[in-house]
Amino acid sequence: MRSPTVPKPMPPRTGRTAARLAALLRSRIADGHVAAGDFLPTERELAGEHGLARMTVRRALRTLEREGLVAIEARHGCRVLAAANDPRRGCPLAHVFSTGADEPVLDGLHQHIHLALQSVVARRGWSMLEVHMSGRPGAEVLEQLRTARAWGLILDAADPKLLELIRASGVPAVLVDAWTEDSPLDAVLQNSYQGGFLAARHLLERGHQRIAWFGPVAESSFSRERFGGAAAAMAAAGLDLPLSQRIDTSGRDSEAAALELLSRPDRPAAVLALWRSQALAVAAAARRLKLVLGRDLDVVGWVIEEQYDAYAAEFDEAPVPPTIVWSSADMARMAVARLADRMADPKLPPMRINVASRLRMGR
Repeated sequence: MRSPTVPKPMPPRTGRTAARLAALLRSRIADGHVAAGDFLPTERELAGEHGLARMTVRRALRTLEREGLVAIEARHGCRVLAAANDPRRGCPLAHVFSTGADEPVLDGLHQHIHLALQSVVARRGWSMLEVHMSGRPGAEVLEQLRTARAWGLILDAADPKLLELIRASGVPAVLVDAWTEDSPLDAVLQNSYQGGFLAARHLLERGHQRIAWFGPVAESSFSRERFGGAAAAMAAAGLDLPLSQRIDTSGRDSEAAALELLSRPDRPAAVLALWRSQALAVAAAARRLKLVLGRDLDVVGWVIEEQYDAYAAEFDEAPVPPTIVWSSADMARMAVARLADRMADPKLPPMRINVASRLRMGR
């Protein structure tokens, strides 16, 4: 009798084998054995290591690509993305400061933004890492973030070289209260144009036509946009901001410049002082000249909502002028939400998000 033929075991289906390899690679990435920014072994190496066909390896890598864990780069290989650093596993969100850890330079604005970010991140159950640059090379900072397995970055400085390094690294990043016109990253900003427009419109509605600009003009994107918003409101009323009434305070003693402005024979009836320090300088100069705000001189200032009470207290018994305000808490919520969106979809185009400004009337 012929012995019954024992059937050979069927080879595992390619799909199942690819799924097992994808699960193994996913575990290695999640455990940090392959860091974000690094490349996985090549298809040839993975095929040899696991005894698989290259087509099977390719299917496993495509699975990881669809999940947003890797990016397949032509002629380079398969790069692990920052999305692999899961905040649910304790991977931190990094807040990158342009200053040093021992420098007491967290001014009121950036301190409020930092505290708001801590609150937002904590509510999501995530952790946050503070990273200070203080002149360190961008590559060194990125290596620290890579070692810490940061899944996303929030930055307070718009240095072009650093931004390009971050963009190339693939780590989701958002600029907060920092921006340049050619920035390659997402940014969440105070709406400077809107604030400038509202401030000038208020003074126009008060019947003023001789309005002075007091503050920087071309120093930063913030000053350019505030000036642009004010100029647009004036243009809408058929007026302009003449050169004689533009006091650029860049590099000058603000209070001395304010005294000079308010002592002129053609003293303006109203002043746009759209920075906290500039508004306080104009108020101090007005006190010295016995001018009463709201009667002899109208001023519009600028400050974050969370600092308004401290700002108002600096006017002592004098009237607090109308002030443009915006919320650092709103800024923090928008920044973290945008990072979460970008982690879910790394191919989103860069977006600029403006936190609304509003005019708050003083006492």
